[in-house]
Amino acid sequence: MSAKEENPFEKMNGATEKTREFVEKAYLTALQSAAQYNAKLLEFARVKNEAAFHYANELSGMKTPAEFLEITARHAREQLAVMTAQAKELATLGQQATLKAAEPFKGGGAKGFG
Repeated sequence: MSAKEENPFEKMNGATEKTREFVEKAYLTALQSAAQYNAKLLEFARVKNEAAFHYANELSGMKTPAEFLEITARHAREQLAVMTAQAKELATLGQQATLKAAEPFKGGGAKGFG
């Protein structure tokens, strides 16, 4: 064997290392995306809780059934708008996560034996 040629063991070892790096990068990307998604869900839960407390506070000060209907209708409209915006935001995060996760595969994956 010439000095330029690798023996089969070295070739296999190199391929294994490239595969390990590929899998590690894909895993870390997925983990980061999941953490961002979960953080966004927690933020949305906080916003929803604040809105619920605000709604309850408004209800505690009502004097007539008409006020109840007004407060409830306004709260429902506001929550629908908030939930629509949150759904769009989560969809965007999901799409970004999918694109990031697919990125390592664009170049043909690990190409371990090449």
